[in-house]
Amino acid sequence: MATITKKALEALEFTASFYCGIDVHKQELAVAIYGKDQMHLEVIRHNIFHTDPAGLAALWAFVEPYHPLGFVMEATGIYHHIVAEFLDAKRESMHEDFEIYIVNPSDAKGLPGHQKNDRVDAERLAKYYAYGLLKNGKPLVRVLEDLKALFRMSARLEKDRTAMKNRIKKTLDRAGIRPKELDLNQEWVNEALHELVHFTGSIETFFQQAMLPESPLYKHLRMIQKHLSQFEPFFSLSLTSAQKALVRQDLFDLDLKTVRQTLLRVEMEKALQSRFLLRDQAYALSTIPGISPRAALWLITELGGINRFSNLREFLSYSGCVPRVAKSANIIYSAHTSRHSNKFIRGIFYQAAVVVTHVVKKESGLKTYASRIYAAKIKTPTLAYCIIAGKIARIAYAALKKSLVFDCTLGLDKVIINRTAASSKFTMVEQKDLKKAKRLLGRIRLIQGCEQFDGEIGNLVQSLEELLGKK
Repeated sequence: MATITKKALEALEFTASFYCGIDVHKQELAVAIYGKDQMHLEVIRHNIFHTDPAGLAALWAFVEPYHPLGFVMEATGIYHHIVAEFLDAKRESMHEDFEIYIVNPSDAKGLPGHQKNDRVDAERLAKYYAYGLLKNGKPLVRVLEDLKALFRMSARLEKDRTAMKNRIKKTLDRAGIRPKELDLNQEWVNEALHELVHFTGSIETFFQQAMLPESPLYKHLRMIQKHLSQFEPFFSLSLTSAQKALVRQDLFDLDLKTVRQTLLRVEMEKALQSRFLLRDQAYALSTIPGISPRAALWLITELGGINRFSNLREFLSYSGCVPRVAKSANIIYSAHTSRHSNKFIRGIFYQAAVVVTHVVKKESGLKTYASRIYAAKIKTPTLAYCIIAGKIARIAYAALKKSLVFDCTLGLDKVIINRTAASSKFTMVEQKDLKKAKRLLGRIRLIQGCEQFDGEIGNLVQSLEELLGKK
């Protein structure tokens, strides 16, 4: 950096363009102001602030005299949210015109051999941003961030539900009960297990009583008769007291987490009520075969706005739907997926590829393409799904960029979305889901030892009844 006198520095502060880099931590912020002018004279100012309201106010008092053209910080999970939201509120209240960017940490990593600490990190962020090297960052949109947090919580709940279902199967397996197909997503299976953990006797006696008219399981008689042959080899077996306790506890947790998932979808629905443009975009994506309404909205929240991608290549790279090509000497090969890609978006497109290949029955150009690729790559199905996912990602980009809906005969229909139609067709939660959640809560209430949860469960039941009344 050029050495300048104090007088020249004062003059520089009125003629230079300033940029602010912030290294975010849980309890404090390292802030650097970097300025430069056309004569290549530079100035750097450093300071440390806390992340409480007083510290953020001191941060604004420090940076305001320089009128930075932009603020840049690395993505840190959740800790950067409070800083970005504070700056966004200042931009609106003060009518300032500066940018706020959240950048990928891999974009802003230090140069080899350079000292690394908070002060250097903040200075590096400001310099990189001043030279236009961090323009791939994205602004923070509160509603999308809130929805994204809801979706990721729902994904964690689904992981927990899968783990609990596996634990239930392991407990039954340890008892010697090993039916070939035991789908715990089916309601009759769950209700049968709830009755079994309170039953004393063999499996054969249990099913004999389950088919009597006075049994609570009699309403599932057809399903029981259909799958009874799977349990016949285990008719002589029974569960021990400890095994019943384990299954009972896992069933309790499974039901409660299922209800929580439904309530999260209700919160997502509430967030969409007054945001018609967001609903339109989600509806456009949901018309693509293989993408459900839930996946469509999750995709939008993870993207953070389609306009941040200047072209299709950037979108595909962030979605992880194209291989990263590496070259060494004369050898060109596909490397691992770029660190810039989003694993949730990648998973959504991959699952959409599997669904459109094997589940979707309605014929379309996309269905024909998926069948052809899968037939050509049948020995490497994972590769086939990745190719199909790339195709779906391209269609999704066009649907979001131009607000078009998918047409099974033409691919993308050349008609802008009708907002009324989108609002009436697109929904995140159905009445049957709410009724199922209410039944599960009622069943949890009957479990012995759950009296301490009765108040909370009562509140959940009341909220579900209100929602059922509105649906």
